[in-house]
Formats: sequence, structure tokens, C-alpha cells
Amino acid sequence: MIIDGRKIARKILEEIKEKLQKSGRSLRLAAVLVGENQELKKFIELKKKAAEKIGIEFRTYEFPEDITNNKLRRELNKISKVKTTHGVIIELPLPEHLNTQSLLNTIPEEKDVDVLSEKSQGKFFTNRSKILPPAVEAMKQIFEEYKIDLKGPDAKGIEDPRFANYALRRANRDKTAAVFGYGLLVGKLVSHWLVNQGATVSIITEYTKEPEKISREADMIISGVGKSNLITENMVKEGAVVIDFGRDVDFKNVSKKAGLITPPVGGVGPIVVAAVLKNLVELSSSRKY
Repeated sequence: MIIDGRKIARKILEEIKEKLQKSGRSLRLAAVLVGENQELKKFIELKKKAAEKIGIEFRTYEFPEDITNNKLRRELNKISKVKTTHGVIIELPLPEHLNTQSLLNTIPEEKDVDVLSEKSQGKFFTNRSKILPPAVEAMKQIFEEYKIDLKGPDAKGIEDPRFANYALRRANRDKTAAVFGYGLLVGKLVSHWLVNQGATVSIITEYTKEPEKISREADMIISGVGKSNLITENMVKEGAVVIDFGRDVDFKNVSKKAGLITPPVGGVGPIVVAAVLKNLVELSSSRKY
């Protein structure tokens, strides 16, 4: 079964729109882009379109690729201090000469919708955060939509016999997950969340020997590497859940084997965008205007 990310995203956005209409609040999200990365520009446009559709103002601040760390830090401080700006995101990756974590730390916790500053991450990793990082929230939404329980039977109500039978066989034990990559945006965050939900997690990096042996035993595979066709059919067990954040999966062939899988287009992307806006509303709800 192919996961319908657009459907899940629409549901989240409709709930946000309803909350905003009831509260009468006007929110603004600021996005910072450094350089001319076309993929990042497309992602910003998706966020802008989603935000404006539900009545959230969206502003983009663009800076040249050769901007210095100190100059960008000053600009970020200015953007973050604007009272009518309720959330700030920095599109990653930044150019290599910039200190990414140092710059992320300039975003105040109450405006950090991506949960990437050290303060925000500290709260997330100690389970004190009011919001979840967008990648984690996206995965949580998928699990809720398709009734995936990490401590019990999977996918109740799903009619695909491969996945249903597999769920029954695995119903009496916690699930296992293979996470490809341990990056800041996906791997590091989802691994922590999965462990907290009761899953047994194996992290696979470029240094892992024979990763296919690990992934073939996993009930679910989550990937955020950004390497095309990294995960092939022979690396996935029959009926596994496959969530692809980095377009790493050979979708054509893996989809024949997986019980649930995100497509390369209309999969996790729309849900991540909706999760950013959900976080904006959650953080702003505790602020006074």
C-alpha cells in the first residue's frame, strides 16, 4: 500500500486553519535561504503555498552564498527579534563555510519551529519539548493514519494481505527499525523518537558493514540520506514499512515488496511542510500578543 502523504497533510492543514479562524490570530513564518540551491527554493515555495492557503503570512529572506558567518548571524538576530514574526526556519544545508549549529542557535526557542537549536533539541532529547521536529511529527502522523503500533499489531484495517499477515506474525513483540543515516534533520531525531516509542532501532551509516543484513530483518525502514537507489528490493523484508525522507528508495521495485511505503512524490514531503506549520501554531499559542 502506498502512503498518501497529501491526504495526511490536508487533514493537518485543515485542523490548523480551523484553529486559526477560531482564535482570530494572525501568524507569520520567516524562511532564510542562503545561496541559489534550486531544490531548497522549491521546498520554500511549497511551504509558502501551504502557509498562505491557510492564512499564515510567509516571508522569505535570501542571502548570497558567500555571506560571512558573522553577517548572517546579525541578520538572523534581526529577523528573530521582529515581534510580528512567530517562527523562523533556516533552509538546510547551508554552505560549508558557515557554522550551521551556531547559526541555528540564534533562533529563539519560542520561534524554533524546526526544533534545531541546541536548546530546542535538548528539550526534545529529554522529552520535554512542546512540539516534535517536523520529520518526527510526519512519521507520527503516518503511524496514526495507518494504525502502526510499535508495541503491538500493525496496520489494523489495512486490507493488503501481505502486510496484514505480517502484522499478525509480529503482533507479540516490539518492532524493529533500520534507520539509514544519522543526520540532523532526520536520522538522529527519528531514531530517538522510535526508541522512546518502544522500537528496537539499528542505525545504518556509511561505515556500517553489510547494511542489507540489518535492513532485511527490520519491520520498518526509515531513510534520510539523499542518495538515489540506496535501498533496493533485496534489502527489504516482505511486508515492511518503508518511509523515505531522502528519495533513497528504489520505489518501483521496493513497493512490490513493502507493506506500506511512501512514494517519492506526495509522500513525506507534504506532511513535513504541514508539520512545520503545526509547530508554528503550537508555539505561538503560548505567547501573548
